[in-house]
Amino acid sequence: MPSAPALPPFDDLRLATLEDLPRIATVAAAGFFHSPTFRYQRVYHAEYPDDTLASYWAEYRSSILNPACAVLVAEDTFAEDEGRHVYEALRGATTYCPATASPVRGHSVVVGIASIAIAGSRCVGQFQTNSMLVRSAGPSDSLASLVAPEVLNRDVCRDAASTYNEATAPAKASYLDGLMRLSTLAVHPAYWRRGHAAKLVSWCTQLADLEGVSVGISAVPTGAIIAANAGFEQKEIVRVMPRALKGEAAQRNGPKVELWVAVRSPKSTFESSDESTTSLDSQESQQ
Repeated sequence: MPSAPALPPFDDLRLATLEDLPRIATVAAAGFFHSPTFRYQRVYHAEYPDDTLASYWAEYRSSILNPACAVLVAEDTFAEDEGRHVYEALRGATTYCPATASPVRGHSVVVGIASIAIAGSRCVGQFQTNSMLVRSAGPSDSLASLVAPEVLNRDVCRDAASTYNEATAPAKASYLDGLMRLSTLAVHPAYWRRGHAAKLVSWCTQLADLEGVSVGISAVPTGAIIAANAGFEQKEIVRVMPRALKGEAAQRNGPKVELWVAVRSPKSTFESSDESTTSLDSQESQQ
C-alpha cells in the first residue's frame, strides 16, 4: 500500500469539518463584508443576511466534501467584543454563529478559513470527512446531518454578479486554469493582525512547494498584500467598472473593484511569510 503523501505541518491550523459550517459561514460573511467584491455583488446583504450565510454554508460544505479541495481553519480564543466588529445586519441573522455561543470561557473558536483547489495533486481525497487525516485533525462530524439553510441568493444583484464574472473570467482562465489555487481566504475582523491569514497562506504555499507546482490566486488589494509577501507575482490586474455607469461616466468615476491575478512558482525550500509586516484583513477570491 502506498504511503500517504507528505503534508506541511498544521501547527495552529486544522482541517475543517462539516461540524464547523455554522461558524465558518459567520466568519466568511464577517470577513468578506470588507471586500469590494462583496459590496459590488451582494448589494442587498443588509436586507438578506441569512441568504449571505446560507451561500457561504453551501460553498464551504461543497468544498469540504470535494476530494479536489482542502479547507483549513485557524482558531483563536474568542474575543468578548467580537460582535462589535460585525456588521449590524449579520448580527441579526437567524443563523449567525457568534463566538460567544461557546459554553466555555476562553474556548477556542474558528476565526479564519481558507479553501484550496488541488485538482491533479497527489493529495486528492486526503482532506475529506471520510479521511483518517480529517478524523484525527478536528472535531468529529457528529452534526453532519444538520439541515443546511436554503440558498436563495436574494442578497446578490444578478446584473452585478454577471458583470463581475464576465470581467474577471478571461484573466482567471488565462493564468489560473490547471493550477493549484488558493480559492478563498477570510479572517473574522475581530481577529485581524494576529497572523492567521499569513499562516493559512503559508500552509498553501508549502503544500505547493512539496509538490513542486505553481499556485495561483485572484485577490482584492488587501489580499494582494499578503500574497505578494508570500511570493506571488502579479500577472494581471482586472478592473471592474461601476455597476450603474457606462461609457464616459464610468471612465470618469473610475473602477470600483480591482482583482489582482497572480501566480507563485514553487520554491526548493519553504519560505515563511513575515507575519509582523502583513496587513491582510480579508480577501475574497471567487466572488
